[in-house]
Amino acid sequence: MNKMRLDKFLSNAKICTRSECVNLVKKHLITVNDIFINKKDILIDVDNDVVKVKGEIVKKVNFIYLMLNKPSGYVSSTNDPRDKTVLDLLSEDYRKFKLFPCGRLDKDTVGLIILTNDGKATHALLSPKHHVKKVYYFKLADEISDEKAKSLEKGVKLADGYITKPCEVKMESKTSGYITLTEGKYHEIKRMFATLSNKVIYLKRISFSSIILDENLKEGEYRKLTDVEESVFKNIIK
Repeated sequence: MNKMRLDKFLSNAKICTRSECVNLVKKHLITVNDIFINKKDILIDVDNDVVKVKGEIVKKVNFIYLMLNKPSGYVSSTNDPRDKTVLDLLSEDYRKFKLFPCGRLDKDTVGLIILTNDGKATHALLSPKHHVKKVYYFKLADEISDEKAKSLEKGVKLADGYITKPCEVKMESKTSGYITLTEGKYHEIKRMFATLSNKVIYLKRISFSSIILDENLKEGEYRKLTDVEESVFKNIIK
């Protein structure tokens, strides 16, 4: 059974805000299964209950999941007073659903980011207990040995004293490779290589769990997740 608060259901359906729902309830304009409701926070069965506002049935709004190939220069936020956000890349058809990024990428980091309006799943996915693997491709300013790069795998103490969780590092050349993390601290990869006196000059996320960035997506382009990818996204938390 898919339970949700009535005011949230109506907000998702773009019928009213949660605060406006109070007035509709007071005016006896909302029914659930043809029974007038006197509280905005009652739980309804989204899949089976019939909700009406002013006699009109409110249709369930399905969740949306988009894969975006984030370009550099955009912040992973829904609103920013100074910079363009990843939402600025979307068409008006998608903006009306109030999507938000599942996790963040730095302003100058590119690659895979998932946009959705599924807050419950996003919150759970970002919980440290799920250890979702994220793979990044990096380029360094200076050459580094495999041995030195591998020293990051057991965890490293950053400048602020935080010790990173174990990770995987695979070098493809003296200055580039792949790193797999299960956490997402602020500028983490850059700060990790800084402990080796090196600088990350390019960073691209190429996968989130088993969802891999579509090579056909140019930077700034997006598409809906496939049924398989959507299933992966939803099942990570189960």
